[in-house]
Amino acid sequence: MKFKVSEDVDAPADVTFARFTDFRGVEAEALGRGATLSRVANWHAPAQGCAWRGTVKIRGRSRPITAEIAEFLPPQRCEIQTTIGGMEAVYEITFLELRSDMTRVQIVMDLSASTLSARLALQTLKLARGRVMQRLQGLQARQGNLAEEDYRRARA
Repeated sequence: MKFKVSEDVDAPADVTFARFTDFRGVEAEALGRGATLSRVANWHAPAQGCAWRGTVKIRGRSRPITAEIAEFLPPQRCEIQTTIGGMEAVYEITFLELRSDMTRVQIVMDLSASTLSARLALQTLKLARGRVMQRLQGLQARQGNLAEEDYRRARA
């Protein structure tokens, strides 16, 4: 099952890429939602091969999560492959520079299930597709607004 959202951000591709790949913010948000995450090999700068491990609560049960940066090409593309229980997710972010001060950000999230419980969770997501799309668009809009603020602050 695929989810795809796109938005234009009024900031250069390098500023936008830096904001969208600020993994400290992503980690903090996940911890605020009850997940436990730790960086594998305690890396400091994101690069291809960097990974996380931990647990996350889904449908009332704690499930193991692993995530790895599969592709990291600044300022064009970032791909993260995640496994949560029996569900695999590929999260791709593509940055297309429209002008020197405008970037189109496209996020594609592809989910697949390999276990029965993961298939049930995926069916629930299919039923709630509209809400999932709203959340994904909201996340993208928030990150885009932060990138625009970073760019305005740097120019001032």
